[in-house]
This record gives sequence, C-alpha cells and structure tokens, in this order.
Amino acid sequence: MKELVTAEQMRRSDAFAIEHQKMPSQVLMERAALAVAEEVLLHQNPGKILAVCGTGNNGGDGVAAARILRLRGYDAEIFPVGDREKYSEGMRTQMEIAGNYRIPVVKNPVFAEYTVIIDAVFGTGLSRLAAGVYKEVIDRINESHVPVVSVDIPSGIHTDTGAVLGAAVQAAATVTFAFEKPGLFLPPGCLCAGKIHTAEIGVTGCFRDGERRYYRMEQEDLFPFLKRDPMGNKGTFGKILIAAGSREICGAALLCSEAAFRSGAGMLRAVTEESNRLPFLMKLPEAMLTLYREGDPLPGKALEDALKWADLVLAGPGIGTSSTARDLVSRLLRDSSVPVVLDADALNLIAQEPALLKQAKISTAVTPHLGEMARLTGKSISALKENLPAAAADFAESFHTVCVLKDARTVVASPEGAVFINSSGCSALATAGSGDVLAGILASLLVQQKNSGSPRPMEQTAAAAVFLHGLLGEQAARQKGEASVLAGDLIRTLASGCFSQQSIPPEKIGNTLLRS
Repeated sequence: MKELVTAEQMRRSDAFAIEHQKMPSQVLMERAALAVAEEVLLHQNPGKILAVCGTGNNGGDGVAAARILRLRGYDAEIFPVGDREKYSEGMRTQMEIAGNYRIPVVKNPVFAEYTVIIDAVFGTGLSRLAAGVYKEVIDRINESHVPVVSVDIPSGIHTDTGAVLGAAVQAAATVTFAFEKPGLFLPPGCLCAGKIHTAEIGVTGCFRDGERRYYRMEQEDLFPFLKRDPMGNKGTFGKILIAAGSREICGAALLCSEAAFRSGAGMLRAVTEESNRLPFLMKLPEAMLTLYREGDPLPGKALEDALKWADLVLAGPGIGTSSTARDLVSRLLRDSSVPVVLDADALNLIAQEPALLKQAKISTAVTPHLGEMARLTGKSISALKENLPAAAADFAESFHTVCVLKDARTVVASPEGAVFINSSGCSALATAGSGDVLAGILASLLVQQKNSGSPRPMEQTAAAAVFLHGLLGEQAARQKGEASVLAGDLIRTLASGCFSQQSIPPEKIGNTLLRS
C-alpha cells in the first residue's frame, strides 16, 4: 500500500528533512535530479534533451538533471522560464553550477527539434492558474509532441486534486519524489502524468496528529482479502442479508447477490419484492428469500429473524423509493446490530430524509456515485469533482460512515480521516449494473473480514473491494473491449479465478497490509 501526500505535507516533510534531520537541501536536489536523469535515459535514444525550468526548486531539479546528463555525454540544454530575480535559492545555486560547467542555456528553443523534454516549470506548490509566459511554454511543449519527463508532477496540475490550473503538460512519464501525490491519480491529472516513478531522495513523512492521510492500494494488497480458511465452513465466510430489487427491477438484486457469492460469501438471504421469487429461483437458487409485497406491511417477524441471522446487511440496489422501500431501509438501519452497507436507492431515500442514516447505531458504509452524492449533499456534481477526496472525507466525517465515492477514480474515506484513491479500472466499468457488482463484492469482503480472526478496518476493506472491482473491469476489457463489457462479465471474470487465492504466488499469501 502506497502513502500519498498533499502539497502541504510534502512541504512540511522537505522542511523536516532539512531543518531537523540535517539533510542539506542541495543534496536532496541532487538526488532528485539523478532520478530524473535516469528516467530520461530509459528512452532508447535520448538524443537532444531540453530542460524547461521555472524559477522555483522544481526548476533547480531540472537544471541539475540537465547538468548530470551533459556530463554523461548527452546533448542537454537548459531553457529557463520566468523572471530570474524570482529564482529560489536552490534554482539560483543550480544555475550558477550549470554556468561553471558551461552547460548550454538557450533563450528561444524550437521544442520540436528535441527528442526528450524535461518539464521542470512548476512543482507541487502550484496553487494559481498558469498564465502568461508559463501557459505559453506549457502549450508549446504539448504542441511539440516530444516525449516529456515531468519533475515531481506535470506542470499545471494541482497536487491535491488533479485539477488543471489553466494549462498542464502532457507527460510520457513523471518522476515524483519521496511519495506519490493525489493529483497524479485523480482526473484529469492522472491523464497527464504518464508512467509514474517514485524516487527515494532522503525525505521521510512528517504528519500531524488527526490530519487526513492518503493511500493507494496495489495488487499485492488484495492477497490478505482473498485468503481462504482451509478448515472454514459456510458460516465462517459470512451471512449477508441483501435488501434489493423491486417490482420493476430485479437485475440489480441478482447482480449484487451473485457478486457477493462469487467473491467468497458463505450464505446469502435476499429481502426482495414477491415478483422476484422466480428470477431468483432460476438464476441464483443458492440464495434464500424473504419476500414482501410493495404497498403491503413489511413481514415484521421474518425481517426480525433475518436480521438476527445476518452478519452484515446490504441495502439499496434496485429497491426503488416507494414508501415500502423507505420503511424497509429505516427498519434495517434502526434494528440492525451488524454493519450495514447502503447503496443506490437506499442513498436516494436518505437524501430525502438524512435522519435515516443518523439513526443507525452500528458501523455503516455508503457507496454513492456523483449523482447520488449531489443529492445527499446538495452540492453540484461539478463542485464535487473539484475535490473528490475532500467531498468523500467531509461526508464520512459528518455522518460517521465509510464513504465510497464512485467516479472514474473512486475515493474511499473513513470518519477518522484515512482516504484511499483507487488507481484500477477503466471505462469498461461505466455500464449499467457495475455498481451493483461492486456493492456485492464490498459486502462479501466486509463480512469475511468481520468473521476473520483479525479483521482489517472497514475503509481498508472497502478500498480493496474497489480495487478488485477495477481489476475485473480491466481484465474483462482485455477480453471483450472496453465498450462491450456488461456488468455480468465482471462476475464471470471474477468466477474465472483470475484473482483467486490459487492465482497468488505462494510467497505472497502470507502478506499483510501495511499499517500506518
């Protein structure tokens, strides 16, 4: 599991390394420049290299990289951008060193004449729009169609949100220092970063108690969630109560139920509308059923018994927003003594009546897409997109719930301030029913963790479910093409064993998630 840092956390970590750990700033800059030079040399023919350097320390990294490459015999030049009177101390020193080594400095380069461009215009501290000469230079870099290696983050990308600040460099690769940054994985920044390499330069983290911490899962982090107890039984792997489906919609209930089974749950009971009896019996006979009729009173005793039986509740896929559905969600939240996952129509009902969520006495997780989140918060989708991590984290804190905010890059946030940015998946997941499959996987992994000897936190389990869901989308897309994947294909991919315990290298099976 990778830890990511914000611009402020990175600034603080740099300062701590210099001021308290007594690491000279020029040593940090030299190590950063070496990492950039190594990335440039990964190109088979570096040829003619141009380092485009701004006035800050990011520019100093670029100048030092050009010097290193020149001294190794490569044709590297420096193009400084901006007022030299505004150079940082590091940039000023590096320009002086470059002058002493007679590294060529150009004033008006033709970018298309170079084979590699080092983008060192802006670093992680950028918070204003790129304008004037800076925007002009960024546009010229992009128009040259020359491969770009960005220093720390593509110039023009907001470090924390991934937003484009006026204009942004389209990099083939980004060398980021010490830690990955959220903006490298959030859209549209993730579309500008290219291949990401994290270089260790001698900076360790410096964090404050209670501040938000950011993480990204990798494939090996899934291994503990896929591990099966060889002596387990169906009760060991958990009993899920799924309230899903309505008179008009049955598919959502079937998709989330089968996904829960296919990802390892031991037993499942579906609470669904009477008209869904036959589809369940034909498609998923493994599921038990508790049935009700829309418009009639809910079967109180049957629901009470089902809640006593369950280890976890999932409510919402396809239930609609009728008064019967509202009573069902209210009953489940009020009476459940086990964790509840709320998805789809359950969230639309809560948007109409937020007190429903606050009446829960147990741990909950919510899985809104942006439209549902807009209804829950009263904010516009465009406003939510401006800072997805903050939107998820604020909601999680306000309602004391784990929030899985679904978008092209899904964000998972806990009430305590842990934020996971997902990096798996593709446009194949943008299909009807995909969210129902995710809900089933999430419920399954949560119930299995709950019943394990050492359960991992709900937010880590949710992040693992989201990451697995994304991998399923990638794998299904390789087989069918991104435009042709259906939600059912995700379940079939899951059932193929691509991500089962048997597919894990033996030496990895015992791995555990790193704990912060």
